[in-house]
Amino acid sequence: MSGNEKIMLKIDNAVKTFFKGLPQEHTVLNNLSLELKEGDFVSVVGSNGAGKSTLFNAICGTFFLDGGAVLLDGKDITYQPDFRRAKWIGRVFQDPMKGTAPNLTIEENLALAYSRIKKHALAPAISSKEIKLFRERLATMEMGLEDRMKTKVGLLSGGQRQVVTLMMCTLNTPKLLLLDEHTAALDPQTSEKIMEITNRIVKENNLTTMMITHNLNAALTTGNRTIMMDEGNIILDIHEEERKGMSLEDLLNMYSQKSNRVFDNDRILLQKK
Repeated sequence: MSGNEKIMLKIDNAVKTFFKGLPQEHTVLNNLSLELKEGDFVSVVGSNGAGKSTLFNAICGTFFLDGGAVLLDGKDITYQPDFRRAKWIGRVFQDPMKGTAPNLTIEENLALAYSRIKKHALAPAISSKEIKLFRERLATMEMGLEDRMKTKVGLLSGGQRQVVTLMMCTLNTPKLLLLDEHTAALDPQTSEKIMEITNRIVKENNLTTMMITHNLNAALTTGNRTIMMDEGNIILDIHEEERKGMSLEDLLNMYSQKSNRVFDNDRILLQKK
């Protein structure tokens, strides 16, 4: 990588502690620092309670940090509310029920997402130009959704809903795309299809992306970088060249050497084969 590449996301000494002053006080982010260059696709793995989702929440503005800073494309967003950050950050959750309005149609959901870049966000009708755009984009997903644009999203399968959410997050190219175990609730075949679509969207748009996953195979083969979290910090940051030829056992051994204990997440260990 050249030194001229833009830093799209910079997290500087992020600290977040829950239940301050109480017996259950717990520091979930412990002076965590991270930089992502524009176009980086980073897989995030870690044991239960390592701080993965907390990191995503801090980036999205679900809560403010107790210390440290979050910069997106050079802009300090540390104390920006979540609804402002949503203009630049797309997030797809594990639960297919999140991220969409189930009682609205596919067309209406997409129009809501698209309206974020329009000067008149509350325009009364969806234009024919927008409908054409939505149909064309949905057709590239190869799931037949372009012919179901009048269908309420709540009637779709989990995989179909994740596709709609992915499209909502990327209709207006975000500065950062966060994938929060977005295939974990799907069956293996659907999960594979959603990952195929995800990889295509990320590559075509050169999206800076972070993906939490419990699938170590995916973590070592998806994108160009793998980070492993433990106790609120990053203990491994493995770049593309280093990942080549690395096995699951290699990764788990590296974790044990850094943390002085065995990886304790059964959900990951069950996916070693």
